[in-house]
This record gives sequence, structure tokens and C-alpha cells, in this order.
Amino acid sequence: MDYKKTAQNIIDLSGGKENFSSVINCMTRVRIKYNERSKVDKERIEQIPEVLGIKEAETFQIIVGPGKSTKLQEAINEELGMESADEAGSVTGGDGEKQNFLKILASIFVPIIPAIIASGILQGLNNVLISLATNRAAEIGAEATETLTNVQVVLSQWNLLEVSTIMGVLGQAAFGFLAIYIGITSARIFKADMIMGGLIGAMTLSTALPLIGLTPGQGGLFGVILGVWIFSKIDRILEKFIPDLITVVVKPTLSLLLTGVLFFFIIMPITGILTDGLTDGIIYLIENTGVFGGFVLAAISPIIISTGLHHGLLPVNIEIINATGSTPINAVQIMSNAGLVGAGLGLYFLTKRPIIKETARGVLPTTFLAVGEPTMFGLVIPSGFGFITASLGAGFGGAMVRFFDVQMSALGAAGMSAIPLIADGKYLQYLISYAVGLVAAFVLTMVAGKFFKYE
Repeated sequence: MDYKKTAQNIIDLSGGKENFSSVINCMTRVRIKYNERSKVDKERIEQIPEVLGIKEAETFQIIVGPGKSTKLQEAINEELGMESADEAGSVTGGDGEKQNFLKILASIFVPIIPAIIASGILQGLNNVLISLATNRAAEIGAEATETLTNVQVVLSQWNLLEVSTIMGVLGQAAFGFLAIYIGITSARIFKADMIMGGLIGAMTLSTALPLIGLTPGQGGLFGVILGVWIFSKIDRILEKFIPDLITVVVKPTLSLLLTGVLFFFIIMPITGILTDGLTDGIIYLIENTGVFGGFVLAAISPIIISTGLHHGLLPVNIEIINATGSTPINAVQIMSNAGLVGAGLGLYFLTKRPIIKETARGVLPTTFLAVGEPTMFGLVIPSGFGFITASLGAGFGGAMVRFFDVQMSALGAAGMSAIPLIADGKYLQYLISYAVGLVAAFVLTMVAGKFFKYE
């Protein structure tokens, strides 16, 4: 397709540039809002060879097929002199790094939401299965074999070992390599080579990092995003000075080398210090401030999760579990899940936009079951105020967790799939805490939405 020519044809047949209000795209369609629909020549647009069909709804939807919809949408917006936007309303055109920070995060994470949803559901189901098998192994005193753990022995007896293994692999497929995916989507937003962005994400997972004083994953996803942003700047500068004859070899090599040096010796150490400071502060809150600490930790958890810094708490939680048999930190953290569900429900009832309602129906069940990221990046963050109300609602849930002293005996689950991991049988207390966080976030979101006239 000649996207520029097709874009110009559509503009001409739509009453000119001044008739366009917004142009976005989904997987297969370009969705246009016109100022005056009467000026649009629908029949002639349908006759454009590249157009597969037209559907009229809240937006004028031009069907062109997967992959093509994004390029045509960008071509139309380029002709119009407008910023491009994805279906979630996140700015992805122009100099993405100059846009609102929350919108940048949403634009980076929105493309991987389907993978997170799929892996999250399978991971949550497998967590429940493994938890049941763990409890059963303890009850019957199951012993490990040369090739299987005691839990795997029980799963084998239930004829579910293969099922659990497959769900485990699929469940880890998104989260185990999340840094790579974030590197790719970050490069897309910052107009850099997407494969090189993925390579920068992959660097943070290397098992060789301890040899230079770093740890795999140090600095979290925020470090990856920052690294890709720096790469995009270096790449553009080098492009101005390297001759075209050798640019295909020299430019990516120098860009990666310079970015790697800055990344390993500045970005990862600094973001690592931030992670360590965050961890120490959270431990202090939990150990010394009771209900107040629970509120604060749960309220800041969405921010921690959105930047990937929550991974820094993993060794802390594991150490506490090893020492005491359970951890209060993770129980408080996952109240962010309740806040996201509550805020997401509020946005669903507030909005009049079918796109947002459709997104909500897709992401909320997944978050309620196990994974908060789909609702966070696909629904709550793009709304702006919903991120704040979700955080505050989570805070109330976290306060209740500390009030009841709910703790977790294992990690790896949130939402309803975390129930089997609750220590001391405090399942009811966990559900009460979750309900408080959900309802608080819902009420706050409804009130704020009415105030800001959210639609």
C-alpha cells in the first residue's frame, strides 16, 4: 500500500483536513472522528482499492487489515499534522518522550497487555494448583525422588504434572522476558530500532552481570525504558555524522556500545540504589508503623509496579519467608490489585466510550484473578486521575491487611489466586481487606470522575 497516497485520498473524500477531529487505530481498522459526518463520501472511500470495508459506529471505521491499520493511521495524522494515538488514547507519535509521563508508560505497556493477560491467567491457575499440591504433600509427608520434588510427586499422582508444567512455562513466558518486550515497545515510542531496544532489555537479564558488580534485573523496567531513551538520543546524534556508506555497520555498533557503557556504569547502579533505598524504606514502614505503614506501602505499590521496582522486594520477601515462614510485605503490596479493580470498575461505569468499556471488560477479570498490569496500563493510567484513586483505594486495603496481620506463606500470585497462599488460614481477613480496597477505590474514582467530568 502507498500509505501516503491512500491517506490523502481518504482526507480528500472526507471533506478536507478541517473535518477531522481524531484518528486512531485498532488491530485492523482506522477509526476516525469527524466534525461533520455529512461531508464524508462513504461510497467513494469504500471504492479505494486498499479499503476492505467500512463500519459506521461512534467512529467511522475504515477496515484495512492487521499491520496496515497502524501505518495508515500514522500516514493520515502526518498529512493532518496531528499526533498519532493508539486505541487506548496513549500518545505514540511525535517526540514521545516529550509527552505526559503516564501516557508514555501506557503507550509502552499497552502492546504487551494481551501477552500479560494470557500468561497471567495461566500463571494464576498454576499457582493455585501448585499451592494445593504443596499442602497435600505436607499432609501425606510426600518425599522427593531423584527427578521430582515432593510437590511434583503429588501432581504426578493427580495426573496433572504435565498440565502444571505447560501452564508454568506459558505463565512465565511473558514475565520472564518482560524486560525484552519493554525494550522493544519503548523503542517504538522513542522512534528507535525496536530490535535494538529489545537487545537493551535483554542486557539486564544476563547472568554475567555479577562479574561487573551488577545483578540481573537491577534497576527494574524503569531502567530499561531510560536506557532505550538514551539509546534513541545517541543513535540520532551518530546518524548526523556517520556516512551512509558505513552507517548500517558502524551506527548500531557505536550506539549499542555507548549506551551499554552508560547503562552498566551509570543507569543500572543509580536505579539499583533507588531500588535498595525503596526496599529499606518499605521494611521500615512494615516493621515500625503498623496500619499507617500498610496504607503507605499499598498506596505506593502501583507506582512501584509500574516502574518495575517491585522486583527489588522479591529477595526481601523470600528472606522473610525463609526466616519466619511468612511475609507481611507481599500481602500489603497485592492490595494494589484491589485498588486497580475498584478504579477500573469506576471508569467502566463512568465512561461513555465503547473503546474504554471494551478494554475494561477484557482486563478487569484478569486483574481480579491474578495480574494487575493489564488494568493498570490499559485502563487506569490512561485516565490520569484513576491511577491516583486506585492507589488511594489500595492504601485502605493495605491498612486492613496490617490491622488483621494478614501474611503470605509464598509468592507469585495476586487477586483471588493469592487466597491459597495466605498464611495462618486468614482467608476471610484477606477477602475483607481486598473488598475494602476495591470499594474505596471505586467510590473515590466515581467521585473524582464526576468532579473532572470524565467521559
